[in-house]
Amino acid sequence: MFCTPVEMSRARSIIIRFVEQEIYLEEVTCIIKGRPISNDSPIIKLNPVLDKDGVLSVGGCLPLEYLTQPGKHPVVIPRSNHIAVLIVWHYHQQVAHRGRYITEGAIRTAGYWIVGSKGLVSAIIHKCVICHRLRGTLQTLKMADLPADRVNPGLPFTSVGLDVFGPWNIVTRRTRGGSADSKRWFVLVTCMSTRAVHIEVLESLSASSLINALRRLFPICGPAKLLRSYKGTNFVGACKELNLNADKPDVLNYLRGKGCTWIFNPPHS
Repeated sequence: MFCTPVEMSRARSIIIRFVEQEIYLEEVTCIIKGRPISNDSPIIKLNPVLDKDGVLSVGGCLPLEYLTQPGKHPVVIPRSNHIAVLIVWHYHQQVAHRGRYITEGAIRTAGYWIVGSKGLVSAIIHKCVICHRLRGTLQTLKMADLPADRVNPGLPFTSVGLDVFGPWNIVTRRTRGGSADSKRWFVLVTCMSTRAVHIEVLESLSASSLINALRRLFPICGPAKLLRSYKGTNFVGACKELNLNADKPDVLNYLRGKGCTWIFNPPHS
């Protein structure tokens, strides 16, 4: 069995009137008898009046019988009563867990004036689990330990990191009809201990071009004992094309001859 809107409105008025008479009995008695309200009353500044149902409402310059909107003369709800908590929870969910200002606006628009609503709304939003999830602080990840070759002192370019970038279009030769363009890639070699940088050119995406770049690197910077390279999703495809994987026989044989070790970092590290 469902209640009609008239029955819902009557029940609302009865519950609110009972709550107001329990908390603001002295104010209601003064209004009924026509006596002024005490200056110590917490609602003296609201200029309270009684509507046709006997509910204590916020007064104003306009008569009650001329207004039909509930937000013009909202009913007074004491903060200490459980009814105020239920009203705040209801309209906080109605506004999809917005902040304090939106929730207070929805309560005022609905025709309720909760005494001390600022602190009550803030306390309820603070206890809301959904609001904690929506506005929670993001967790920060702790940086992993640095490898030993990154922090231990050593000769320059003993432990190096490699990365490939490019390509760039360059002019390889001039022809009678114009110019012949080619692509070139670059290997960025950085020392793990001194952070020195060396760059070599790759003529093609092949293992032979990489070995030639390493052959040019070792006489200049010295033989590296440990090579590190990034193995992200954007670099895996280049590793396959460049044959940077140490499992390839030609690159593996060259590294063994130089006493080098090649290590791939974990993805996204």
